[in-house]
Amino acid sequence: MEIELQYLYTGDGPLIVPVELANFALAGSQLFDIRDSFFDTSNLDLRRAGCSLRVRRQSNLPTPSLTWNGPSTRRPDRAREREELEAPVDHIPADGAEILEMITAANLLGKVTGVLGATPTLALIGELENRRSTHDYVQGLHRVELCWDRLRFPLGPTQIRLELETQNDAAGRFIGAFDEELRTLLNGDLTDAEYGKAKELCVRLYPELFAPKAA
Repeated sequence: MEIELQYLYTGDGPLIVPVELANFALAGSQLFDIRDSFFDTSNLDLRRAGCSLRVRRQSNLPTPSLTWNGPSTRRPDRAREREELEAPVDHIPADGAEILEMITAANLLGKVTGVLGATPTLALIGELENRRSTHDYVQGLHRVELCWDRLRFPLGPTQIRLELETQNDAAGRFIGAFDEELRTLLNGDLTDAEYGKAKELCVRLYPELFAPKAA
């Protein structure tokens, strides 16, 4: 399970990394490049159901990873909670047939068919590039990750996002305190992201599939 908050950074100052947040201490940082390849049906049925399927190449890791994200729910603290399942893979799939083989081998096919109702025909729908710095904050056994993401989309302007994430429900109760302190520290330069990164990519590339429905 993943619990996260995503923001757009609208300031022009440096991207700060506090040594302490919400009484959590900064324990370590990394900087690396990411390239995400997203797969879906021709009608973006997974994305429109709030799900995503991606293969990620990360410069600090030797092999790619396959990730399934289920639909998210909004918590009282405004963070989003969703299922996230990962599996290592040995290459980037060349086409829909290969990604179908990968999700079958990773025991994720049931997740996809559970949303779509049948074995789908999948294709690469877009790629997203990201220069990411991650910063781990710890308090005892609790861990919350802060990420600065410098995003390059195939169309449209770049974005800088800040993301708070934890995989632990117990640590998730501190997300609200992190949120409050970050908004104070960044002095109004954070706004809530309208979409997650996967949907932002799809809205830019396929706006006709996300147009408001006529009354």
